[in-house]
Amino acid sequence: MNIVWFLLVFLSALPSQAECLHRGPNVVLVTLDGVRTREFFEGTDPYHDAKLDPSERGVIFKTLWEKHAPKGLVFGKNGGYRIASDVAVSLPSYQALMTGHSTHCQNNHCGRVKEETVLEAVRRELDLKKSEVAVFGSWKGMKDSTARSSRTIFRSVFPDFKPYPGDRTLRKFRNASIFDRPGWSGSRKDRYTWDMGMHYLKTYCPRVLYVSLVDSDEYGHEGDYPGYVGALRGYDTYLDTLMGTLDGMGAYGKDTTLIVTTDHSRGEAEGWTSHGSKPDSEKEVFLFVKGPKFAAKGITASQATHAQIRPTIEKILGIKVSGQALPQE
Repeated sequence: MNIVWFLLVFLSALPSQAECLHRGPNVVLVTLDGVRTREFFEGTDPYHDAKLDPSERGVIFKTLWEKHAPKGLVFGKNGGYRIASDVAVSLPSYQALMTGHSTHCQNNHCGRVKEETVLEAVRRELDLKKSEVAVFGSWKGMKDSTARSSRTIFRSVFPDFKPYPGDRTLRKFRNASIFDRPGWSGSRKDRYTWDMGMHYLKTYCPRVLYVSLVDSDEYGHEGDYPGYVGALRGYDTYLDTLMGTLDGMGAYGKDTTLIVTTDHSRGEAEGWTSHGSKPDSEKEVFLFVKGPKFAAKGITASQATHAQIRPTIEKILGIKVSGQALPQE
């Protein structure tokens, strides 16, 4: 009898399929740090051909373009989509994305966001449990952009030492990331952030899930173009897996909108390793959105900015809209 009681309690703590199917609508946001529109839309940069084996040149986001882009909207071709921050730097851009406007942060050291973010607003207005709005981030700076308080949303951002009681899988990925560090400081490898995010999606069916990846930007700052391209090809695989996962999640997946973008672009030619200083083109980025409210059109000529992501999420989830949402075509 004690064993039966234990099993009933344990199973009741897990999200049921009915809960997963009927709580929507939902949003999954993915950001890929420091990715140029050049590589996203066109593929590898001929300027760096000598660094790449011929087999590595060409289209990078091959699966996205062939399989998924026609089923959604892609903004940013020919400069049609821009960041909302004053400078093309990570923390200012992420804060603007989360608040819906520039916070006038100018660098990665301006501290935690000082106003309610869209993630916090969603949880408050829908009266959700903390676990229903979740963030997984590779770069430590995401702590300063996603929420004013670590108590308002579920968050696993490097460095992460949470105990994760009851979830051995999250703990396993977190522990592995501690002992398998990248060649730079301030972040964990994206593979662990991604695995944690996908496990959380399939296990807890959150109303909002945000996964922030950073390897691409780190390879860029290192001047490692093959590493940068390799990270982007990995993201193409990640996104394909994510959309396949959502397709297999029944009504939950059908009622989920996916938003994919980057925080900023980067320089050209020998200046590709940096960003945020001079070229206005570094503010020109891309966005892919796919969901039940958006047309299946592929590349759109509509103009938009990061400031429209927050009101788009608010509109999708049926809460008070703070600004102009993205065009739905």
